[in-house]
Amino acid sequence: MWLAFIDESGNTGRKLDDPDQPVHWMAAVLVPEDKAMALSLGLDGIVSGIPGVSPAAEIHGAALFRGIDEWADVPPGERVAVYEAALALLSSHDCVVAHASIAKKYLAGSSSPATSPHVMAFQFLIEKLDQYVAKQNDVLRQRLLLIADETDEHEAFQLDLVSGMQRGTAGVGRGGSITRILDTVHFVDSRRSRGIQLADLVVYALNRSRRIRAKTNPSLGDKALLSMSERYIFPYVRTYRSTWPSAAT
Repeated sequence: MWLAFIDESGNTGRKLDDPDQPVHWMAAVLVPEDKAMALSLGLDGIVSGIPGVSPAAEIHGAALFRGIDEWADVPPGERVAVYEAALALLSSHDCVVAHASIAKKYLAGSSSPATSPHVMAFQFLIEKLDQYVAKQNDVLRQRLLLIADETDEHEAFQLDLVSGMQRGTAGVGRGGSITRILDTVHFVDSRRSRGIQLADLVVYALNRSRRIRAKTNPSLGDKALLSMSERYIFPYVRTYRSTWPSAAT
């Protein structure tokens, strides 16, 4: 079985016309269940090796990139090294990445929770996850459990959405029911889940990498993040939903 750790980037709530965050991203890091504990311990080890940082400190993409919160006193070079070491665990623990994204301005004027960028990205993502695991040769990897970062605003709707999609009765423009996702969505506090933290690093890098490519003179930090994404994330993307709508890509 896979554990699918899910997080988001680019969430601006009901403000859908923010020029700095035009796309809502959601990504999943799929971890084989027999690798999950080792992955968590590996991330623990990375954090515990940083002087002045609590061993329990959260590994958060924006905080590492900007040098804020628990990472405020850590030099840029060390923060880059932490980010890189964490992403390198994707390969060594047989993880794969999936993502979906929504161009938010196309949803302006809609008040339905079903068509919020967050919920639509979530639906598209779990559709792709369901299709991906169904094609696995190993029967032990034809099921997955969803583990997502807490989000009070959308949790109830996401729970209902998964339940409805399992029965083939819910979803916006659905392409079919989901059959490989076990139980429901399990929401956890990211501060207590290294898997969610790794998903945060991945989705932050995916979001920012797309914007970096559009820059004429990216900063050194941007260049480092794009380089890490190209080395440690992009090769392990196994399924994705291109930014909706296709006119926005």
